[in-house]
Amino acid sequence: MKMNFLRPAIVKSLIRKEFKQILRDKRMRFILFGAPIIMLALFGYAVNTDITNVKMVILDSDKSRESRELVSKFTASGYFTYYASVESPDKGIAFLDKGDADMYLHIPAGFRKNLISGRPTELQIILDGTDSSRASAIMAYINQISFDISTDYLFKKLRITLLSREKGGIKFKEPLNLKERILFNPEAASRNFYLPGILGLITALITIVLTSMSVVKERENGTMDQIIVSPLRSIEFAAGKTVPFAVIGLIEITIITFLAIIWFKVPFNGSFLFLIFSSIFYIMCTLSVGLYISTISQTQQQAMLSTFLFLMPAVMLSGFVFPIYSMPVIFQYITLLNPVRYFIVIVRGIFLKGVGFTVLWPELLALTILGSILIFLSIRRFNRRFE
Repeated sequence: MKMNFLRPAIVKSLIRKEFKQILRDKRMRFILFGAPIIMLALFGYAVNTDITNVKMVILDSDKSRESRELVSKFTASGYFTYYASVESPDKGIAFLDKGDADMYLHIPAGFRKNLISGRPTELQIILDGTDSSRASAIMAYINQISFDISTDYLFKKLRITLLSREKGGIKFKEPLNLKERILFNPEAASRNFYLPGILGLITALITIVLTSMSVVKERENGTMDQIIVSPLRSIEFAAGKTVPFAVIGLIEITIITFLAIIWFKVPFNGSFLFLIFSSIFYIMCTLSVGLYISTISQTQQQAMLSTFLFLMPAVMLSGFVFPIYSMPVIFQYITLLNPVRYFIVIVRGIFLKGVGFTVLWPELLALTILGSILIFLSIRRFNRRFE
């Protein structure tokens, strides 16, 4: 069956020409394959939100075995490290002011006596709240350690009481033992959370930038007028410009996926074929955005600026860093128009949860609808500029 609006031979020639033009430029090859690997390395090594090495300054006014056990509980947790001991609160605060320490702990006199007798015991803890998210996480660790210490002493006291009253073969039973289990990301490693999302960011950046700049470059070089007066149809020109970048986008996703799995040991529990299948619909959205930007830009600088004006809000409202449920309601509705949001959900679901179409079909459907609308709008505007 012959296609009246698209001639495969001409499109094939355009695609071949575009690939040659892209790959013969050394700088372009670096942007395509070097930059994504650098970004992956940065997020894999440098971007780490795991709370470790919290430096403690301690004022121990009790100087008892129990106060030393309290400090040991903190340092043995793996989150806190002993930094210095001070003899006055002012000196402890001075360490925080200079930024040398993250936490000041004051164990008051009578700590052991109150703990053994069961009376309320207060600890003074002062944190550096410059980074509010880090301070909140540290406070959660402190509360958990304090709870464990209080529970340990309560159970010890209960056990001593029961043993002293043991009669007629009554045997002491250990208290309730809670076992925690974290699904999908047992180590709670931030690397496993961020690196899958990098697929969405890098793919969007590469496909949008290259598509928009490729079309604008023709206009800057003065070849656009020749293309317009040629027998070449607008949809053929658009296909020839976008298909190579779609292929490059899929190659980028494959490379980043294998690097994340092999080098950074990110768990991959889903189907690679479903990942590629979902990526096609996502790339369809990003290419449409790049094509639309090319129609509103006269120079490559304008295209680059327009790309970043789109990408910055798209990343912020994607759930890549900040959870969508914590955003104001109006912004939660705005995220429904963001294709990056849906792809990040799909990628994290495939990597960490191992789920497929039966779970992720709403996100896939959203990408299909958004992609169809974006293609229609971009092709329509592109036709008007082409004519």
